[in-house]
Amino acid sequence: MSEGFPLYQLAEEHEELRAAVRSLAEKEIAPYAAEVDEDSRFPQEALTALNA
Repeated sequence: MSEGFPLYQLAEEHEELRAAVRSLAEKEIAPYAAEVDEDSRFPQEALTALNA
């Protein structure tokens, strides 16, 4: 985050949640994104990852 704008800085808990969601998306969802787009199908892998 930018040190010059503390008003716009997220709380530590929000930063941790953001990092956890990003990690989950990169590991469990992103690897299937191109295939899901190419096949025009529902991203079941994403739903499974988010419900785990």
